[in-house]
Amino acid sequence: LKEVAAEFSALLEQAKSSRVKGVLTTGKAEVEREIVNLEMKARIAAERAAGSSGDAKRYLVELTDYGWDQSVKFVKLFITLNGVQACEEENVTVKYTENSLQLHVRDLNGKDYGLSVNNLLHGIDVEKSYRKIKTDMVAIYLKKAKEGENWDVLTAIQKRLKQKQDSEMSKNSENPESALVNIMKKMYNDGDSKTKQMIAKAWTENQDKARLGKEMGAGGLDSLGDL
Repeated sequence: LKEVAAEFSALLEQAKSSRVKGVLTTGKAEVEREIVNLEMKARIAAERAAGSSGDAKRYLVELTDYGWDQSVKFVKLFITLNGVQACEEENVTVKYTENSLQLHVRDLNGKDYGLSVNNLLHGIDVEKSYRKIKTDMVAIYLKKAKEGENWDVLTAIQKRLKQKQDSEMSKNSENPESALVNIMKKMYNDGDSKTKQMIAKAWTENQDKARLGKEMGAGGLDSLGDL
């Protein structure tokens, strides 16, 4: 996978079309996320193997959904986990580096849970970052290395994707239909699971109408393409 990511990087350097660059950037981000997930699974598997035999028998659930917010001093992540307040303090751990975090919840209703976020947009103060266990939630407080610094996204990968999307939208600003398509794509990429379902449904309905219109000679809507 690391070789694939390196190949994406090489292709990005050669690409000239903004559309091609956008596709390559998205592909590279997906590969990098998969690398992170595999590294997290390997690390947690090693910890479980070194621990009790019960650890190795529990199923590991990879967490991907979370909310986040920020204040002047902290970036805050909120991970929903039903019943997590019943866990022992030592079973809910977070490992920090200057640009990443890894959450590991052990033995929650017979399962382990893991979340990894790498390539944070800006640096954090490891010593002053901490977590709190709340009712059905783990809250992680990342202390900003530079207080007052604004994080418009959480990770550097998301930042690159956002820049590519914004660039593509600005280039299509004279074409309202293309701009609308890009806005919908941006909303889809940035949205939560519910938002994605709604946009995907709307897009599918438009595609169905486009095909029907084309068959009837109406045309016009088939230029939307695939999401």
